[in-house]
Amino acid sequence: MLQFRTGFVDENLRKVGKNVLNTNAVAIARRYLKSYFVFDILVILPIPQVAISSIISEMRRMTSSYKIVMLNCAVIFQYVPRILQIFLSWKELIRSDEKFEQNIWFKAALNFFLYLLAGHVLGAFWYFFSFQRMMDCWHSSCAIQSGCVQTYFNCDNSRGNFSFSNDFCTSDTQFNFGIYLEALQSGVMESRQILGKIFYICLVKTSRQLVISRSEELRMKMKSEKRKKQKEKIELWSSKHDLPSDLRGPIMDNVIQKFREDEDVYLENLLPNLPGELQNNVKQHICLKLLENVEVLRGMDEQTLLKMCHTLTPVYYQQHSYVIREGDPIDAIFFITNGIAWTYTIGYNGGGTLPTHAERLVEGQFFGGELLEWLRKSTSTSKNNLSKLPISSKTLKTHTKVEAFALMADDLTKIWSYMLSRDSEPLQFEAASIIQRAWRAHGSKMGDTIGASGQLQSSRWVPQVWGLLQYN
Repeated sequence: MLQFRTGFVDENLRKVGKNVLNTNAVAIARRYLKSYFVFDILVILPIPQVAISSIISEMRRMTSSYKIVMLNCAVIFQYVPRILQIFLSWKELIRSDEKFEQNIWFKAALNFFLYLLAGHVLGAFWYFFSFQRMMDCWHSSCAIQSGCVQTYFNCDNSRGNFSFSNDFCTSDTQFNFGIYLEALQSGVMESRQILGKIFYICLVKTSRQLVISRSEELRMKMKSEKRKKQKEKIELWSSKHDLPSDLRGPIMDNVIQKFREDEDVYLENLLPNLPGELQNNVKQHICLKLLENVEVLRGMDEQTLLKMCHTLTPVYYQQHSYVIREGDPIDAIFFITNGIAWTYTIGYNGGGTLPTHAERLVEGQFFGGELLEWLRKSTSTSKNNLSKLPISSKTLKTHTKVEAFALMADDLTKIWSYMLSRDSEPLQFEAASIIQRAWRAHGSKMGDTIGASGQLQSSRWVPQVWGLLQYN
């Protein structure tokens, strides 16, 4: 009943940074019935106890192979749902509590317990199926022995001499015991001492689980150290760009949430995985000043510059990497936020001599001004035609690892067209006002006549207004 009263945080809202608790009774019930309800029923109800009681009462009327199958089914209903329930509860605890997530010893101890329990279940299956394989061998030996009846192997029909099965079902016979040969060779199946059998199973399975648990502990420790370094790099990156606390907090919350979902977070995929509004705010904080330093963009209003900030794409280059080569089309403007790059030309200049030096680009500088000049001087038709782009007269190559933001040519042309259309709206309104005033003031004097085609035949001011509308 407690499960039907416990709220939950919607995963879709969690991904966008909104941890809102859902307390709707219908939503809680629907979520619980689709997830853990069946497991809880199998764990709570005494299904194994009832099943084993029925097996014991019906054992004398069953064949030996059916008895083993029924016992295996009882083990499944007894332990598998419990293991699943413990595992799911553990995953939920790790995701909801950061303290447990960072406690390596707690996770290692719980992992060891789960492996031990799983090994116990696996050992039970292995033991039962080993007996089943042994009885298959007995039935095979009985089939080739004259006078042997298969029902002799039931508990109530044990009269007769069955010593032939001891000679036929040994570890060195041709009968294929498969993976259960080790159980036969160990002698655990022939022992009548129950404590010895339990000790053997526990020793073998626990030894294996100890090795697995130790490996898992080391893997978790390495994973924890790796994520600790990732978190430190992100914190250093936030400090370098002087992000305010109202941006650092949501960023680290998003990173921690990704860690809980068992996802790695690197600087290369940090910004693209942030929620849209938070991502735009970070870009605005880092890149707005970079755009304002560009001479061609300096006269633009803040709204247009913000649109450019929101379309910027973070890019990362390793040291000694070519970003753009001389002669390549310039399809983006690169604003460097970290690292050093070189720009140079390998062709001959107008004087017929080779260039003697390269220019260094550092944080705060950009490359791709030729794209801006091309866009500023091009006509309205060519602005929307990206089949023609300017050719780079220089090569851009990184000297160290470089972090930058790229303003793609496609995004730039869209923003530029939006800016021109917005600026031309007052001009179009003014032209329409001129037409209305001229029509009212000179309508009776213009003498415009409508011909057979119904078109306006003459007007001295229409060409002037038309020229005004065509401006820009």
